[in-house]
Amino acid sequence: MKLRKTLYVLLAATVLVAAAYGCKGAEPQNDDAPETQATAQESATPSANVSGAGPSGDANASGAPTPVDTLTAQPIGETYIFTDSAGREVELPRNIERIAPSGTAAQLVLFTLCPDKLVGFSNNFYDEQFEYIDQKYKALPVFGSFYSETLNLESVMVANPQVIIDIGEVKPGIADDMLGLEERTGIPTVFIHMDLNTITAAYETLGGITGETDQARKVIDYIEKTMSETEERTRRIPEAERVRVYYGDGDGLNAMVSGTVHTDVIDIAGGVNVAEVEETMRGGEAIISLEQLMLWNPDVILFTPDSIYDEAASLPEWREIRAIKSGRIYEVPGLPYNWMGRPASVNRILGIRWLSNLLYPDLFMYDMANEAREFCKLFYHCDLTNEQIAGLLANAT
Repeated sequence: MKLRKTLYVLLAATVLVAAAYGCKGAEPQNDDAPETQATAQESATPSANVSGAGPSGDANASGAPTPVDTLTAQPIGETYIFTDSAGREVELPRNIERIAPSGTAAQLVLFTLCPDKLVGFSNNFYDEQFEYIDQKYKALPVFGSFYSETLNLESVMVANPQVIIDIGEVKPGIADDMLGLEERTGIPTVFIHMDLNTITAAYETLGGITGETDQARKVIDYIEKTMSETEERTRRIPEAERVRVYYGDGDGLNAMVSGTVHTDVIDIAGGVNVAEVEETMRGGEAIISLEQLMLWNPDVILFTPDSIYDEAASLPEWREIRAIKSGRIYEVPGLPYNWMGRPASVNRILGIRWLSNLLYPDLFMYDMANEAREFCKLFYHCDLTNEQIAGLLANAT
């Protein structure tokens, strides 16, 4: 009995010593923990520079601060925290393969970047557009558009995207809109600000989100070259020699007014939009009289696709306008999307090259057939035939 008690005492002492040694040995691991955590966070941070403004990433072409998105990562498994253009922090998957656009502008931009990651469209391509778009995308569902209040949330949820992306200009209440859409679907939803001043920043951000950094870089290079060439050459044009442009829709007397996203291309290409009036219709239009147009007496008239272009030159009441007399009336190419806008998205980049060449052929000596071919290959992933190019430019050059 005495021997058994002695053994118990020895065993307990051994356990106590071992426990004390183990606790002491764990101390170096606790000291190393902060360093290990910091290293994990650094390796988790996406490498993409999302500013789109060069290494510093803090200014646009005009030198003003550019509103950009930031990718800030925290180690949350296979996700990270993304701060979108509405200032919302959203947890996103690191590897995104399934994306839903919120509307037409988002659909167009995402199609140029990662068409095979789209799980559906906001608006279906119509038959003429599918001549420029791979037929395989006809199988994708059409969800509708958030801002036209046609978005079918059930269809979006069935398609099971990893993220819903909204792209465009900042709108009042955008943060609440995105939060509401996210709460109703249970799908992470982000807003990316994009206009012609921030377009490269937006593409760089989107390249980081989608993983399509190579395609994003190619698109950014094309856009930056277009914008820098245009700015440098139009700077040489004296104000008195700038071409005065009228851009009409419908019956020709729906003026696309100055200062809207639908006429940005005119300003950038060095033209002067004569329609400096307040818009009276949705979409940046104002109804004017023929007398007003005759007073403006523009040098060049542009018509939207499917408007009065075919008739204008033969109408007696239009014949006294300078542009009609000189034969300088043109129809804006409309495929795959209108080159001036509608939607006001990346299609305008090709519109800038086209219109600058049209207004100032001595400064912008572009071969528009080659320009259209290069743009559609890079942005729409299609190879234009000579017949398609001829059709696009038939009334535009």
